[in-house]
This record gives sequence, C-alpha cells and structure tokens, in this order.
Amino acid sequence: MLFDILTITSSFFLAKLLRFHSLGVFVRNEWTTLIFLIFTILLLNYFYDLYNHYFYAQLGRVFFKILNVWIIAFILFILVGFLTKFYFLINSRSFIFLFFVFFPILSSILRVVVTSTILTNYFNVSRNRITTIYVGPEERYSQFKNFFDNNVISGLNLISNQKDICVNSRQIFLFSEKDDYGELYKEIQRLAKPGVRLHIASPLLNELPMNWEWCKIENIPIYTFIVNSNKTWQEILRRFLDIIISSLCLIILFPLFIVVTIAIKLDSPGSVIYKQKRCGYLGKEFTFYKFRSMYNNNKDYALKREKEFKDYIENKTLKGKIIDNSEITPVGKVLRRTSIDEFPQFFNVLKGDMTLIGPRPPIPYEVKYYKDWHKDRLKVKPGISGLWQVYGRGSMPCDSSIFLDLLYTMNRSITLDLKLLFQTIPAVLLGKGAY
Repeated sequence: MLFDILTITSSFFLAKLLRFHSLGVFVRNEWTTLIFLIFTILLLNYFYDLYNHYFYAQLGRVFFKILNVWIIAFILFILVGFLTKFYFLINSRSFIFLFFVFFPILSSILRVVVTSTILTNYFNVSRNRITTIYVGPEERYSQFKNFFDNNVISGLNLISNQKDICVNSRQIFLFSEKDDYGELYKEIQRLAKPGVRLHIASPLLNELPMNWEWCKIENIPIYTFIVNSNKTWQEILRRFLDIIISSLCLIILFPLFIVVTIAIKLDSPGSVIYKQKRCGYLGKEFTFYKFRSMYNNNKDYALKREKEFKDYIENKTLKGKIIDNSEITPVGKVLRRTSIDEFPQFFNVLKGDMTLIGPRPPIPYEVKYYKDWHKDRLKVKPGISGLWQVYGRGSMPCDSSIFLDLLYTMNRSITLDLKLLFQTIPAVLLGKGAY
C-alpha cells in the first residue's frame, strides 16, 4: 500500500508539473483530487487481490489486474467528476490524461519489477515461508512441491504431513482428482475450518467461469479462500447495508417502476407483480416478488417447470433450457434481458427475507429434488445477486452453479459481498447469462 501511495502521488505530481508547469502553483481541488485517487485506487487494488502475494507466482495475472484497476479508476474519476460537476476534483482534461498515462506505467514497473524482487528476496529465506500441509494423492506431491520451491515468490513451503491437519494447520493445500462437484465439496468440507486458508487445486475448477485462480500448474487452477465464521457484528453490518442500499435503490428506481407498471398493464392481462413461494434461510418459505414477465394462461406451467427442473438436476441440462420463450410476454423479454424484473426484490431485502448478496432463493419443489450436499446453500440468507449471477447466471449446469453458492457460503465476508455487489453492475448491463 505504501508503494501504491508513492506511485499515485508521483503520477499526480508529474501530471501537475507537465500540465501547470510548476509544482509550487496551487491548483484548485488538488488535495481532494489526490485523496480521492489514493482512496479509490487502493480500494480497487484490494478488491482485485493486488495485495495478495500468491498472484505474483505468475506475473502476467498481476499485469492484467493493474490494467483492470486503471480502466475502472479512470471511469470512476470521469463519472464522479461529471456527476459532481468537478466540485472537488481537478477539471483539466490534460491533467487527467497525463495522470492516467503515468499511473499504469509506474504501477506496472513497481509491481512487476520492484515488488516481485522484494517478495522473492524475502521468501528466499526459508523461515519466512508459510508452512502449508499437502492433502491429496502422494504421487502428485513432488510435482506441487517442486513448483513452490521453484517459485518462492508464492511464499508457500509445502510439506506432506496429513496427521492432525484440521487441528494444527492454518494453511492447507488440497489437490483433488474428483470429477464430481459433490465429491469435491465433501473433501473441502472435511478440511474447511474457521480461520483456515485453504488452497484448492482441481481440474474441475477449469469448468467454472470465475477465473479466481492465482496460478495454474499443468493447467490445474488453484483457488484460495479463508473459511469465515459469521460473527454478530458482520451480520449487523450486513443488515444495515441491506436496509440503506435497498431503500436508496427503491427511491431512485421509483420512476422506472411506474414506467414498467404501465408497460406490463398495456402488454398483457394480469397482475404487475408476480408473487411466488420461495425457500429462504434454513428452508423457511417466504413470498418472493418479481415484475411479471410471463403470461398467466397456462395452468400446467408449474408442473412443466417442476418436471424440467428434475431433469436439470438429474441429467445436468443447462438451466436456460427450462424457459419456454413462447410463455414470455414481449415486455417480459426486455425485463428479463435487462434483469429489471428482479428489481421488486429490494422489497424482500427491506423486509429481511433476503439480502443483497447470497445464493438465489429456490422454489420449494426445487429443494425437493436437491441432493444432500445441495441443501447446504440454505445455510445463509438468499440474495438478489451472488457468485452465480456475476459469473454464470442461466448458462451453468446445476452442480456447478450450486457449487459456486457453496463456495460463497464458506468464504462469506463483507469484503466479498462488496466485491460481488460491485461486479453485479457490469454483469446486469451486459445481460450476461440472462434469459
């Protein structure tokens, strides 16, 4: 973080010098602009895991993360400046251009060259490396051991000693050859304890669209997360954020609600709001709200959906195939593609039946066909968005989408919630996986 502050500050004053031809000249809003840039970029770096030394095992991933931060920081600066009429930001196109030229160059040099060198020198001292217990087939141990020994920048010292791993180890490396998500989840469950950092290497992770891996070893991705316990203060803060954000969204979206209401009424007969029973925390049923996007004249539709969901579970069909386009109204097609039909669920969040981030609430008949390991997704309150919505949505088979939800339930944290909330916006705007 100190290096990042140095990089941001250096880029700022270089841009100021070239634009205003002096460092001594006071520029309106210069200090508030510098503070805004430092805060925004440090926060983005944190969300993009640029303070996680594991990612330096493959420097190409670090470079693309820097590129993402650069693009988003630039968009945020322009957006905030436009919305506030540059009330507290420097309103100079030349300055903005110069800063966002210097920043990625200096940041790349610092992280790819300087930071990686410092980390390598630090972890070259064996006592600084983190002892990590290997769990998996013994014949593959030497392969992973050699990788970490040759890439000391990862900071891991892999040892093969599986006795009392759940009691004595705070870092575990699991290599699984399972070809079924349920079996992989059972292995993770066996090792997952609060506060334990779990590194998971599995060919199955290649099928997930998240790209969360910090490196690949012979095309086997490695995911890392810390198993979190749900503390009282986190639940209070999560509820506070739910109330504040959902209330603001309902106020801001009120004019859109009126337009959508009129459009639905003119489009087809029936109610504006579609109400449905869904299963929430620990399977408790509640009334779920959506804008109606389908016709109401098919009495056998529920039975048809249940039959198709059973096929989705048992035969691993894609969920998108469950929807019959002939049942969707013209306005409904637009609502679904843009996810506007989901907006009334902010009322569910306000009521406390749902939260902003979490697994999607299943229909009771869906729970009826769940496998035993699927039911663990009911251990947390359902959400409007989550891993499945951001990374997969309708385009994923059942086991992989539920596996995403289970990864979330184990890795659940305020930081992850904010990250997914932030990533939901482009997923919705691009209509990713919507149907």
